[in-house]
Amino acid sequence: MAGRLTIAGILLALLVPASLDAAVVPRRWQDGEILSRKTVSTGRTYLRKQYVYRVKAFNRTYLVVSDIPLHLDLYVPMRFSTDRRHLVIQDADGQECKAAILQVAHYRARL
Repeated sequence: MAGRLTIAGILLALLVPASLDAAVVPRRWQDGEILSRKTVSTGRTYLRKQYVYRVKAFNRTYLVVSDIPLHLDLYVPMRFSTDRRHLVIQDADGQECKAAILQVAHYRARL
């Protein structure tokens, strides 16, 4: 009986990580561009910096804040993906940077 429980425990331990990997949803990348950027000093001594960006997508703009600067120029096409409260931005080097969404503005394109 103890041998069966051990085997069952090993099988369960092997199957759980495989099922967690299967639940990962691939990112849906979108095209956009950075409209503006600003460096903001934060904290009491103003030694810490945060970087605020306005990102334009097809029919909305995002105001995001990041702790690390992006290696992207203004008005250059870039790729990003949205999570619930974060934007994952792919910079020029191909590295991904996670930025918190502060504001989302929807607009309709003029014809």
